[in-house]
Amino acid sequence: MPEPAAPQHFTISTLPPPSASGSARPPPVPSLPRVSFDPELTRRGAVDGGWWPHSRNALAELPGLIAMLDSRPGIRVLRLAVHRDEWDEIPRRLTAGGHVVRVDWFTTIPRHTVSVTAAGEEPIALLVVPPDTAEGAAQTAMNMAASRGAGQAADILTASLSAAATAHMARCSGMPDLPPAVYDSGPAGA
Repeated sequence: MPEPAAPQHFTISTLPPPSASGSARPPPVPSLPRVSFDPELTRRGAVDGGWWPHSRNALAELPGLIAMLDSRPGIRVLRLAVHRDEWDEIPRRLTAGGHVVRVDWFTTIPRHTVSVTAAGEEPIALLVVPPDTAEGAAQTAMNMAASRGAGQAADILTASLSAAATAHMARCSGMPDLPPAVYDSGPAGA
């Protein structure tokens, strides 16, 4: 049996470096999406990959996601479904890559997901990592989402935040993870 391919990861910095004169940075350029997915889209878990948008502005973020997905062989995005309460400025339609993509919003789909309908494909479900998530936790969540057999979106986010917090505490304390110590305070009543 062939070895499964490693998840593909795309992380792009959105701001150019400051100029040599030390002046303020120019306005940010449109950013490319930060996406991680199972290269084969095997659909063995609740999600097929993860997406970490830069903001909650659907009008600004969705075109990059569509372009990234359309760049995959055999994928042409026709429709997206998002959770209404997690996005601002949700358009009804977008023109991306020369074709129109319909955008639907619901409150009945799982939070922290986007459902992608592509021509001739089963729907693709992506975990949406909240934009304000710390980088370590976001990367962990996207890697977990791209793993075969990944769980539900909420469970992935909870596990990645917990793992990131544990790692941060271990780094800050400089101590290895040890079980809590029992301290002897002396004889009772002393």
